[in-house]
Amino acid sequence: MSATLLSTVLPAVSVAQGACQINDSSPFQVNGAKQYVIAAAAAKRADEVPKHLQNAIRVLTDDPSKIKNEAGRQWMLVRAYAQWLQRENASYVMKRGDVGFTQNPAGSQNLLLALDSAATAIEAMLPQCTEKVRPYRAQFFGEILNKAIAAMGAERNDSASYFANLSLQVAGSDPRPWNVLSSVYQKQNKTDSAMIAMEKVIALSGSDTLFTKVKQQSRYNLAVISLTRAETEAAGPKKDAEIKAARALLEAYLKDTPGDANAAQALGRAVRLSGDTAAVTAIFVDMLTAPEKFSADQLFEAASNAAATGHDPDAAKLFENGLKKNPYHRVALLNYANVLFTLKDTERMGPVVTRLVSVDPNYDRAYRLMAGLWQLRARADADAAKKKSANDSVLFYLDKQTKTNPRVDITLAQKSGNAYSVQGTVSNEGSATASWTMKLELLDAAGAVVASKDVAIGPVDAGGNTTFSVKLEAPNAIAFRYAPLK
Repeated sequence: MSATLLSTVLPAVSVAQGACQINDSSPFQVNGAKQYVIAAAAAKRADEVPKHLQNAIRVLTDDPSKIKNEAGRQWMLVRAYAQWLQRENASYVMKRGDVGFTQNPAGSQNLLLALDSAATAIEAMLPQCTEKVRPYRAQFFGEILNKAIAAMGAERNDSASYFANLSLQVAGSDPRPWNVLSSVYQKQNKTDSAMIAMEKVIALSGSDTLFTKVKQQSRYNLAVISLTRAETEAAGPKKDAEIKAARALLEAYLKDTPGDANAAQALGRAVRLSGDTAAVTAIFVDMLTAPEKFSADQLFEAASNAAATGHDPDAAKLFENGLKKNPYHRVALLNYANVLFTLKDTERMGPVVTRLVSVDPNYDRAYRLMAGLWQLRARADADAAKKKSANDSVLFYLDKQTKTNPRVDITLAQKSGNAYSVQGTVSNEGSATASWTMKLELLDAAGAVVASKDVAIGPVDAGGNTTFSVKLEAPNAIAFRYAPLK
């Protein structure tokens, strides 16, 4: 996540800006404070500045009830607090007596909160003066928020959280500190806190176009977290609530950012989990008519949603279009083969299962699918000799499934940056300890080998298993395959 960097330059402010008029010359307390503030700004010696600012705060706060110009008083407080904070090595919290307060001088005063309070008072009394006080907020808010962003980038999560919370003291209605906090909480695996921060970003952003990016980002992230939780929940009100919340967020997201493929993909998951089959169809219709706009993974996700809701012909088309972009995607080949089996489409199923076996030759279920293919052919063939031959093939592949050794189960195959990772489990189904070498190849979109490695497996005891993990730098890799382990 990221937050927009802000300028920390404080622009010059005139006494009147458009319709905003603040009397800063009377009564005498307000005018006196103004003269002290001017003197502090013009002081040639650094040790003179605190004295002038202390006097300004004192005359404005010693007995506020006697000052019959509250807007002017608050305006001069804004300027005095700002000058305190502008000093070199300024502290955000000071002893009240050192600031100039005569009441409770030994107590602490948070100058950021004091500045925010005075600015808020002016905005409440004179809404037309919001733009006049905004620069005073922006200067310190920007400085602190930038520190939070820098700390977050340096993985200093505690500092990032500290500065983000500090920036909220001077700009509590700005969503960007909450955006930083949501990122920090996610890094710390504080999911509930991260979700609350995202909700704050969405609420505080409103319709302000300045915050569109962080608002949309929070909508999407919050929806994905809700979906993930829903998929791990048992059926019930909590699961339904998570799905409903995710769907609403994604629909709102797509209303403001129509055509976003990732959000459409996530919405497909949400409506599938909700059981709204009509909505599933409406979501993936664009993927069916314009597959070139979507990535292979997005098409595969939509295909899975279509299959899960009984739209097998659409699922087949989506898988087919996705495989044009990533023809060796193991999971897509597996799921596409299952859809084609349901459709009894042996013509298309044959090449798909054959490719699955070439990608993952020690995966026993691939041979069960091959047996299923021949079973469909046997049922469809009226010629007795051909039917027998097909049934023999069914038995052959069922036997091959049973005797697959070693058995490989791929648990992860994914691209991350310029690297591609493959992980899995190898089970020894034989009667003796054995070792193997997996000749792993990474493939690009055209099926060309872009990286390879011989992976030592074992020794594995009979009936036992072991895991493997491979990560190779291969910027163009999008899939894998390995030679049969024997």
